[in-house]
Amino acid sequence: MRTAVVGVTLVALATGGCRSTVGAERGRARAPREPAPDRATFFGASRCAGAHFALCEDFESGALDPAVWTVSGAPPVVDTEEAARGTHALHIRLTGKGASTISESKTFPAPNDTYYGRVFVYFKSLPRPTPSFRYAHWTIVAASGAGVTGEVRLGGQLQDGINRFGVGTDSRDDPAGTGDWTNPDRDPGPDGAPPVVPTGRWLCLEWMHDGAHQQTRFWWDGVPHPSLATTLTTPHQGRAGVPFKLPAFTDLWLGWFEYQPTDQPFELWLDEIAVDGARVGCAS
Repeated sequence: MRTAVVGVTLVALATGGCRSTVGAERGRARAPREPAPDRATFFGASRCAGAHFALCEDFESGALDPAVWTVSGAPPVVDTEEAARGTHALHIRLTGKGASTISESKTFPAPNDTYYGRVFVYFKSLPRPTPSFRYAHWTIVAASGAGVTGEVRLGGQLQDGINRFGVGTDSRDDPAGTGDWTNPDRDPGPDGAPPVVPTGRWLCLEWMHDGAHQQTRFWWDGVPHPSLATTLTTPHQGRAGVPFKLPAFTDLWLGWFEYQPTDQPFELWLDEIAVDGARVGCAS
């Protein structure tokens, strides 16, 4: 693993899970979808050494640097079974409800309380529907901080038999918070329907958390998903009348957290994590 940390501070974990906001995005104007970048430019050798990001983690040394990363839950391992770049990636295996995460606080506070993240993720298995298990909520990225309770989450939900990405938060019982909610991906894919989260292939996921302007953004394989962007006035469940305020960010975790009781096994890899003050991109 090569870990590059430049300048600035991300360590938090919370529980919870909520069904998606049904109909929350109805009526929202959709921007024309940008053409997808060439995925062939995403992969190959590690690019951390020459990237000059605030943090770039390629796992190529074969171990986590404890000076940078804090492990919570079931310990993940660095191995060579799958890799988006180079030869190593972080391997997470967990059976049932629970977490396996790494967190860092080296890149915060971010200038203007704004940062961008990028991670490559490979899902080998995700929640699957059974007669007794029809709904699941899971998170792979979450950030938190001061001034607002709860996490700003990126993850997904098993609902109606399929997994789709979603964003949201869980401010629990804080009366000043928005509660527990997740807005699902409603952006049309090539077939016109919101895309299902695939297994068995590497995905490039990017996000922006802008606390100065109270907004977030999400990109999948370089393509923006406006339905997964948020502002102060984004419709949501939970406490629907409370504006969705962002914290003064202090920490970030990546990994896996599934919130519903189950005996199903979950498995995924993460690779080439990058955090910076500007958008990272999938080819950088």
